[in-house]
Amino acid sequence: MVDIHYFIFIMNVDSAIASAIAGVVVFALTYVGLKLIYRMWRRNLKCPHCGETYHDHQVSPPVEKALPNALWT
Repeated sequence: MVDIHYFIFIMNVDSAIASAIAGVVVFALTYVGLKLIYRMWRRNLKCPHCGETYHDHQVSPPVEKALPNALWT
């Protein structure tokens, strides 16, 4: 049976600084990796109408519909 005191670590200043730096590095690498995966996923999304990827798809701007004159009288 493993005693609980094996899991208690005494942190001094050096190990606290090292673990803080390691935490920042792990966070930065995770952020960059997830950002790249998100960009790859967005580039592979397909248009439901024509099947082209949105990256290659030319989207026309929405046409504004004129309001009927009955609204202004």
